[in-house]
Amino acid sequence: MKENYLKDKIAIITGAAGGIGREIAKLFDIYGIKLILTDINEEGLRVIANELSQEPLIIPCDITKIEQVKNLISQTNSKYGTVDILINTVGIIIPALFENTNYSDIEKQINVNLLGIIHCTKEIIPIMKDAGGGNIVTISSLAGIVPETYSSIYTATKFALRGFDLTLNLELKKHNITVSTIFPDSVDTSMLEYEAKHGGSPLTFLSDPVNPERVAKAALKAILKNKVEICVPHFQGTLSKFIMCFPKRVQKMWPKLEKKGEKRKQEFLRNLN
Repeated sequence: MKENYLKDKIAIITGAAGGIGREIAKLFDIYGIKLILTDINEEGLRVIANELSQEPLIIPCDITKIEQVKNLISQTNSKYGTVDILINTVGIIIPALFENTNYSDIEKQINVNLLGIIHCTKEIIPIMKDAGGGNIVTISSLAGIVPETYSSIYTATKFALRGFDLTLNLELKKHNITVSTIFPDSVDTSMLEYEAKHGGSPLTFLSDPVNPERVAKAALKAILKNKVEICVPHFQGTLSKFIMCFPKRVQKMWPKLEKKGEKRKQEFLRNLN
């Protein structure tokens, strides 16, 4: 089976203490991939480490700090001599209308969601080139395909990541490096609960949230099949891409969708309570 070649591959997972990163680590562990787990939450990393069959290398790292990213890559390379897979899962959202967003929150989201991922990707490319190939997978969001009100900066970073990854996939093909982007709809994680309680976009709640295990399986599929983009669920992604071909229609549709989404959000909050 093609999955067998994953055994003993070396994978760095950023944001590994989060809901999606945790599930990717558990899935990769099943296939015998050697894991380097990183996050700013060192305690969370140790919790997930206890759930794995192999002992991972734990390296706390704030991906917004270039020197810490360099240290992450350097320590990994020193121990294993290469890196085959980079999984970017880190992302934050601070919901608000743009007119009410302060500069601190703007910079924080851009630094984590975009620049942090750029840092990790930039540092890993030379190692993958030397190794003759690799896979870089970024967990984005459907907000990287369609606009998400009350989350303009988050949406901007996710749109930017799509352009970044598509461009890199073209540039790095000659080095046998595949750059993939996963676009999940809302995911059942603590971040979704945070959005619900802090004025998150109603559009986030239009559909039932997918479980993080599905996102982890999409990341694995992207590696096994060298997929450039995968949407989770597939139908929502296809529909989103089609809708965005008609920007004027978007303006007409969104108020109705937001109204429906707001009702679903209130249901979500009631269920939390």
